[in-house]
Amino acid sequence: MSIFGSRPEHKDTPAQPQPAQPTPQPAPTPTPAASSRLTVISEGTILEGQLRVDGDLRVEGLVKGTVTSKGKVTMLKTGRVDGDIICQHAEISGLVNGKLKVQDVLMLKAGALVEGDIHTGKLVIENGVKFNGNCVMGNPTAAAAPTPTPPKPATGNTLDPNAK
Repeated sequence: MSIFGSRPEHKDTPAQPQPAQPTPQPAPTPTPAASSRLTVISEGTILEGQLRVDGDLRVEGLVKGTVTSKGKVTMLKTGRVDGDIICQHAEISGLVNGKLKVQDVLMLKAGALVEGDIHTGKLVIENGVKFNGNCVMGNPTAAAAPTPTPPKPATGNTLDPNAK
């Protein structure tokens, strides 16, 4: 017998592995859903002044002033903007009385009325759209870039020190 009272049946038995305990992980930070980045101007709402939106915008009411969006502007048939619209993409079914500056694709849906100039990358127009104004498509900065002019040849009284 041993001084410390160990039992002989446990000497030959290998130690049982303990199940690994998962280390606690911090909860993931929720990412904003696409719908949380949508701003809606509801039907019956009148907004006066500048409107700047980082995400998408849906206009069902009236906006009097400039609208700027880093995303897509969707205007329903009840929507109206009296001012300029500047955005990445646009889908218009209502009335715009001002300039449309759309970097990528502008879609004018049936029943839309645009009273003003359009500057856009691409334009899609459905049957039944009314548009009064000018339209520039493509990248306007590339089209407006001046072409380099060749240097003018030297004329007149040039002195050649080697001339005799």
